[in-house]
Amino acid sequence: MKPPTVPAPRVVSPVRVLVVTAGLIGGGAVAGAAAGALGATVWVAATEGLGAAFNPGLWVFAGLVGAPFGAILLPLAGFTALRRVPLGRLLASTVLATALGGAIGAMANPEAWLGGAIAGFLTATAWLWHRSRRRP
Repeated sequence: MKPPTVPAPRVVSPVRVLVVTAGLIGGGAVAGAAAGALGATVWVAATEGLGAAFNPGLWVFAGLVGAPFGAILLPLAGFTALRRVPLGRLLASTVLATALGGAIGAMANPEAWLGGAIAGFLTATAWLWHRSRRRP
């Protein structure tokens, strides 16, 4: 009878960690910019009409505001609560929820757009985490 095999210890490559982290930061910045532009478009379309929503200046400004938030929040969520969630689902869910949360917050109170966007992101994160938990 063969003795049981012992799996080799898991080795984490520092280079791989840096590459994944840089990718998540870059992807998060792009996702945050997209969420900002989408949220601003929805908000302006609902308040001022569809014609006013297609404004490249609005998209650039909203994207510049959203990019730093995405660059921080996506890697934070990806490395902690959402390790088992596929990246495509993570990006799609958080971008849509952040954009809708920001638009709803801005419609409720124009000064509350950031709180709405963060609430949308946290809601999507909690929902994804709940769905990805391992069940016995």
